[in-house]
Amino acid sequence: MIRTIGYQKELPVLRLICAISLVCLAACSPKQTEEASKPSTVIKFDSSAFSAQVGIEAYTSLSRANRSAQVMDSKLASFMYHPNPMSQEEITQSWRQAYDDFLASLIFAYLPIQDPPDWHTQRIAYEDLLVQLDSWPIEGGYIDYIQGYPFSGIVNDLTLVIDEKNIRSQHGFTDPSNASLGYHAIEFMFWGQEGKRSAHDFFPQENTAPVPINDAEESLHNDDEQDINDEDLRHAGESLHIPQNHNRRRQYTKLLSEILQKDLHRIQRRWEVSSGYYAQLLQQSSPENTLQAALIAGQRFISEELLQKRFQLTSSEFSNTSQQDLLALLTGLESWYLPKEEEQQEASLGFLMQQADSQIAADFIQSLATTKSCIEKMTAKASDIDQCKQDTITLLSNLRRSANSLNVDLPALD
Repeated sequence: MIRTIGYQKELPVLRLICAISLVCLAACSPKQTEEASKPSTVIKFDSSAFSAQVGIEAYTSLSRANRSAQVMDSKLASFMYHPNPMSQEEITQSWRQAYDDFLASLIFAYLPIQDPPDWHTQRIAYEDLLVQLDSWPIEGGYIDYIQGYPFSGIVNDLTLVIDEKNIRSQHGFTDPSNASLGYHAIEFMFWGQEGKRSAHDFFPQENTAPVPINDAEESLHNDDEQDINDEDLRHAGESLHIPQNHNRRRQYTKLLSEILQKDLHRIQRRWEVSSGYYAQLLQQSSPENTLQAALIAGQRFISEELLQKRFQLTSSEFSNTSQQDLLALLTGLESWYLPKEEEQQEASLGFLMQQADSQIAADFIQSLATTKSCIEKMTAKASDIDQCKQDTITLLSNLRRSANSLNVDLPALD
């Protein structure tokens, strides 16, 4: 079980290790620490305005993700009150918006800030919370029925009490795909396998033990002239399968939403401008280190999150919206580096890029627009995906050029 501790208990930890963590702010992930241990390059541009806004931007982004999760929870409550196709459509739309806003905040998770060792021990470090919030791909049959397995999963295991302790302990039990928490567990509960979830699955109805043999199977067994095999039995069971354990399904889905909000809120608190752990580290860091950290975050985000992971298009498989995930991630990068709000532009990274080299800045801005446009039009064809990956590689290259124009050293890519 992952212990949930109050924010007041986190504050003493902050004071004890704040000085140590400041050294790590401009460092990379553990595997990059050695490369980034050299002194930061002196920056010839005034990045203080940008640095002062990083924590605010992160807190604003996480707050938006939190609010969207709350909206989804309220839509879920309405759906549970009256399950029907219309209210089901509303909760699926609210899930998509909530996940978009979460993905838009994910760029800040790549800032090279090290969590206190105690948080790792308690499994409440940033990376641990992300595993609970955004595990994918997941095995739907681990949590509820799927075709051919009408009584599979947590929902249909009547021996398992559905509470926070048990559901957290089931997450990644034997394999990362054994996900019992997060956005994609909720996605599966809303859409089901291949997007075929019925609102009827959530009608209030008593839990029932699975019937080991149905009439169709019995008929097959009694027909001595037929050659019976497991495949025959499976299809017979499918033909008469009626989803069971509606109340457990309702209980589990509501609990998923509650836990997701708790985990999001924990991250949000750490970005609170006046007292959050991450926000305080940024405030006590030099503008030069914060600028370097922001560019390191961008490089890792594009390389690891986009190029290495998301172009597999398996993150949101149940809603069939993995392509939208890529766009939401790029929107988060764009809104931080290149904000549209006029009052924020002079404190943005894009503004510093333009001061350093207007042509390189223009190339970065254009490559970001080109990548987004490519993904918007992308089909499942390998040639389309490869083209969009190439555009993303160009975006990464232009980010590195921009960092070089600002005299910021970035770690070498693996």
